[in-house]
Amino acid sequence: MKKIRRIALFILISSIILTPTQSMAFTVPAEIKQKADELQLDAEAAILINADTGDILYEKNINQKEYPASITKLMTMLLAFENCDMDETITFSKEAVFSIEPGSSHIGIDQGEEITVDQAMYAIMLQSANEVSNGVAEHIDGSLEAFAQHMTQRAKELGALNTNFVNANGLHDENHYTTAYDMAL
Repeated sequence: MKKIRRIALFILISSIILTPTQSMAFTVPAEIKQKADELQLDAEAAILINADTGDILYEKNINQKEYPASITKLMTMLLAFENCDMDETITFSKEAVFSIEPGSSHIGIDQGEEITVDQAMYAIMLQSANEVSNGVAEHIDGSLEAFAQHMTQRAKELGALNTNFVNANGLHDENHYTTAYDMAL
């Protein structure tokens, strides 16, 4: 039952975020504020923002540094969409393929193998493919390190001032962090 409530809450939050509103003025009704205050999430940090107005509808530790894990791949994909044509070919280097942690998500790409950026986006979205994220990084900026700097710079341009990326895939590193507020942006 608890899992069903979480799924329903996720759907509700997603629909609120993704549904355009006609009015730019938005006030959170008192009963919604009360229910939000009563909400008990297992997450260490969370935020719900009205996409049209920027109003924060719910918050919990929104500026606390957290490890973003595979949410990192959203920035990897954003940079791919901004910097590549979907029919470009990515050729995978030894570093892209073999620098991921053993046992982490991958699709079994091998050194020298080629796929299109479009295929890479599906591999990242559907399989959380860490080696493919690395390949995209190298394709765009020539190295994993340069791409991580590019990611951090782009995050800052979006207003995410408490975010630092050190890789394209979200594998753990204590210097790889963000906040709920920054990710909501």
